[in-house]
Amino acid sequence: MKKVIGITLGVLILVPAIFLGICYGIVRYQYKDTFMPGIFINGVYTADCTPEEINETLKKDTECPQFTVTDKEGNTYTFSLAEINYEQDYLVQLKRIHASQSVIGLAGWFFGDEIKFDEIQIDPDTSYEESVLKKYLDEAEYLEDNSDPKDKIIEIRRDHNGYYLYDETKNLLSHEKAVNAISKALEKGEFSVDLLQAECYTEIDYTSQMQKTLEKWDALASYVESSVTYTFGDKTEVVDCAEISNFIATDENGKFLYDESGSFYLDEEKIKEYVTYLADKYNTVNKPRVFSPTRGGSVTVETGTYGFKLNEKAEREYLAKVIGRRNQLTRKPEFTQTAYTEIYNTDDIGDTYIEVDLTNQMMYYYENGRMRIDTPVVTGNTSLGRGTPEKVCYVYGKERNRTLRGEGYASFVNYWMPVYGGVGIHDASWRGSYGGKIYKTNGSHGCINTPYAKVSKLYDMVEIGTPVIIFY
Repeated sequence: MKKVIGITLGVLILVPAIFLGICYGIVRYQYKDTFMPGIFINGVYTADCTPEEINETLKKDTECPQFTVTDKEGNTYTFSLAEINYEQDYLVQLKRIHASQSVIGLAGWFFGDEIKFDEIQIDPDTSYEESVLKKYLDEAEYLEDNSDPKDKIIEIRRDHNGYYLYDETKNLLSHEKAVNAISKALEKGEFSVDLLQAECYTEIDYTSQMQKTLEKWDALASYVESSVTYTFGDKTEVVDCAEISNFIATDENGKFLYDESGSFYLDEEKIKEYVTYLADKYNTVNKPRVFSPTRGGSVTVETGTYGFKLNEKAEREYLAKVIGRRNQLTRKPEFTQTAYTEIYNTDDIGDTYIEVDLTNQMMYYYENGRMRIDTPVVTGNTSLGRGTPEKVCYVYGKERNRTLRGEGYASFVNYWMPVYGGVGIHDASWRGSYGGKIYKTNGSHGCINTPYAKVSKLYDMVEIGTPVIIFY
């Protein structure tokens, strides 16, 4: 009985083992040359494919890369690695993966609770023809060797941006170092080289003459590395290297001139020219202005005393003083006269002003864009050649209880606001009416006669400096 049981157990154990062994052998044989199911390599499903087939697929999907070389100036140069017969091959790694396949793993993949795929990422083995690479690099102009110290110079030069130091002794490219850096990058599977970071540049020692040039440059740099940024409201004018280079005086041969202290001599005429340029651009005194009057339309007033006027003498002295100190300065310029606003152009009237309409004999006062006063007036007698002048001017004074004197008259006024020379706004107790055509035959000596109630109100409201636009 025991013998029968033993034989039975042996059969029960041996038969499945033999069956499994046969199955194992069949599976092993089935996939001896191909990949088993369940594996993605670089995104390609490999089941039932040989390593050679997958290798060809991966190679087709991989474009031959470009190699990029960056020089010290940041310029980039590229060439296709196809030019050096660069190849990428995955076969060795694919065969290694294929050899490591497990039948047991495959069984687990089939009979497990959840089907999972292995995703494997591999890098290719690379190769290229070194002789072809060397020939290409030897012929590349951007890799031309200039590390030989012979005939290298340092000198001060000038272009449209001003003076600068031209130095041939720094960052001299070593062709040999560049070739080695590119070769090492390819060996690592890298496709770019920064020649500066890869230390492919060299420097040479200065000669005594070079040292003298450097000393001169150091002195000059304190000038050309200075700057003054003028602010005109939201606009700026920068006195930079180009401008300062103009200020530094030279003789007819272009050699620098020095003052008694050994400092660079500044050309006062060049500084004056620049300040005059600023004045021409930002002065608004006596410049025409287009104005939109209360009556509608537009008028152009050609001249006047209102506006900005640069203090040219102060700015010339300032520039001569600060240039040469290696400072970067910001300056709001000095003016001998300023407008009521900080608008540095012919729109500088703003929205607070006095408007005198000579044609309609009306005067208006606007404050922050709102009309606060409107009144008829009497202006200069045109029949006697005393017409009030058309000007863009401003209130330059305020007085109470003054006697106005001129040829053949002396008139007491309670309120006096001069706006242009002897022309001003004032009350006129001797008048009973205003406006209309009175000014043509019975006008003033040029002043703007205004009713007492209106001029007293205006006097309290208006500030010195308020623009006044007088026009026909």
